[in-house]
Amino acid sequence: MNDGKLTNEEKKADKNEYLNQLMSQYGDELSYLVYSYVKDIETAKDLVQNSFVAAYLQLDNFEGRSSARTWLYRIAINKCKDHLKSAAYKKMRLTGELPELIDLDKSPAETAERKAQSAAIKRAVFRLPLKYREIIVMMYYQELTIKEIAEILKIPEASVRTRLRRAKQKLEPLLKKEGAAE
Repeated sequence: MNDGKLTNEEKKADKNEYLNQLMSQYGDELSYLVYSYVKDIETAKDLVQNSFVAAYLQLDNFEGRSSARTWLYRIAINKCKDHLKSAAYKKMRLTGELPELIDLDKSPAETAERKAQSAAIKRAVFRLPLKYREIIVMMYYQELTIKEIAEILKIPEASVRTRLRRAKQKLEPLLKKEGAAE
């Protein structure tokens, strides 16, 4: 007779379902975030997968003091930092390119212009030092709040604002150099 407690099979099924929800909800965001660190699509895919495996293994320890999104971002960033410190990474050459998406609602000329501008912006962002690049990616590509970024990076909100301001200052001349400044 069940006394209201979940069996091990039920707990495992709940964990699997919850992880599937997290993967569906945050998989693309984590992929872009991780790519911003490692600049290699295949490596990013591997690191995102490793992040979800780590999350699954630590799911019982997740206390909910932050959102699941923030928790996953923290795991993914730690995986990225570990990778960047590894000997394997030091042997790789990074390209810094992202695949481009085609917008079917635009004319070919508009699409080409937008693609060129997007590529120039990406090149400029990827030239920023990591501590500024991660802030730009989280703020503008992942649309995280200052508070969420502070939780993920484990720094004060004031530091996030400062880094964001400095990132914008550093990005401006890079955008002009790339020809992406409007």
